[in-house]
Amino acid sequence: SSDLSIRGLGAPLRMMLSAAKINHDIYMYDIVEDGNNDGWTSSYFQTKKSLQTESKNALVNLPFVVDRKECRLLCQTNACFAHIGRCIGMFGTNDVEASICEQLLCEIYDLRYPYIIFCYRSDGSVEEAKKAFAQAEPHLQKLNSHLANEANNGGDDDKKVHHLVGGVFTAPDFHLFELLDQFQLIAQTLGISDDFLGQYPRLKEFKTGFEELEENQFYLKSWLHEGLPFNNCMSKAGSALNVGVFQRGQKAEWRGKGEISMNP
Repeated sequence: SSDLSIRGLGAPLRMMLSAAKINHDIYMYDIVEDGNNDGWTSSYFQTKKSLQTESKNALVNLPFVVDRKECRLLCQTNACFAHIGRCIGMFGTNDVEASICEQLLCEIYDLRYPYIIFCYRSDGSVEEAKKAFAQAEPHLQKLNSHLANEANNGGDDDKKVHHLVGGVFTAPDFHLFELLDQFQLIAQTLGISDDFLGQYPRLKEFKTGFEELEENQFYLKSWLHEGLPFNNCMSKAGSALNVGVFQRGQKAEWRGKGEISMNP
C-alpha cells in the first residue's frame, strides 16, 4: 500500500493487513518544504502521471493499493478497504454482511469529513475543534447505536462488542478505530476532554477492546502507529509527533522511510 508519510488514510489499511498476518510492502511519500517558497512539494507529484500510465488507471490517488497477484493498482479509500477486505476475509461472511460493511465505510468517511475540515481549513483553535466535534456528533451517535444493535443481535444487551459486523474483524473496524484514536487524543491535547468517548459508551467499549486484541498488537506496537504524525505538515492539528503542530523547517524524523517491508 502507498500513502504519504503520515498515519492518515493509510494507517487503517496497514493495520488491517498486519492483523491478518499478511506480509506486505509499504511505500511512503514525503511532503517537504518547497525551497524558499511557502509551499510544499512531494516526489509523488512527479510520479503520479507515470503511475497513471503504467497502471492504466487514470484515477490514481493516495492512498492506493497494488495487488501483485492480480497485477493491478486500486485507489480511492473505500475501494481499497473493500478490495483488501475481500482478499483477506474481512468483508463479511455473506452478501448481507458485505453490504453492512459498505454502509459503515461510507458512514465512517462522513465522520472523517468535519475532522479534516478542522485540520486543514481552520486555525486549529479549541473553538474550531469543538465545532468539528459537534458536526461529528450525529455520526458518532449512529455508530454508537449500531454497536448497541450488534450486542442486541446476539441476544445480550450487556455484551461488550469489539467488532462492527458479526463479531469478527471487518474492514470498517480499522477505519473507525483510527478515527476514534485521533479524536480522543486531539480532545485531550486541546484540553477539551480527558474522556471524549465517555459520552459514547459503546464506541469507548469498542475502541478499548479492539486495541487490546492480540491480532492488533504487532501494528500498535510498531513505529507505524507511534512514530508517524496524524496529518500532513500543513495541518493545524496532529501534523507533528505527540499530536503537535509542525513548524516549517523543523526536524521531521518520520521522513525518508521510502519502501518498507512488513512481516507481521
